[in-house]
Amino acid sequence: MNIEQINEWKAQYGGVYELPVDDKIAYLREPKVRDFKRAFTAMQNDGDLAFGEEMINCLMIAGDEEIKTDFEYFNPARKKLMKFFNYDDAEVEKKGNKITITIGDSKCTIRVIVREDVRIAERKNPANKPFVTQEQLFERICLEKDDSFKDKDNAAIRLPLYQAIEELQNQKVASLKKL
Repeated sequence: MNIEQINEWKAQYGGVYELPVDDKIAYLREPKVRDFKRAFTAMQNDGDLAFGEEMINCLMIAGDEEIKTDFEYFNPARKKLMKFFNYDDAEVEKKGNKITITIGDSKCTIRVIVREDVRIAERKNPANKPFVTQEQLFERICLEKDDSFKDKDNAAIRLPLYQAIEELQNQKVASLKKL
């Protein structure tokens, strides 16, 4: 692929990735939150294989179609994708009832999460679609946020944010044992 084409894709999609699989190559655009939503929905309905199929189908902008259609190429591509899109971890700092979440250079401040917040966020997601409850919960508890947090489709911010919010809800450890 020539550099001109790659630069054109970068202007159009943001990040662009090359995914070689043996003698074939796929060119992928950077994923958005909506892509992860589609892939996780597919996984909920049809399993891990469907996650990989959805991600490759969403993200592939050019390359050898065999990576999508031939299992010998698809399976290693799928496995690489599942491990590849790892984002910066969120740093969480608590000060009283305020919590600052930092992801890279971006920051937001949220308040402590209470049961009613989760209940309301869950009600706003009756179909139990991936990430919708986390989106609703964040909007409910957010006190301040940098502009980067306003883009609900920015996976590099939203996925670590949702993970941090989930961890904040699960500070205590529970175990169940049969007596």
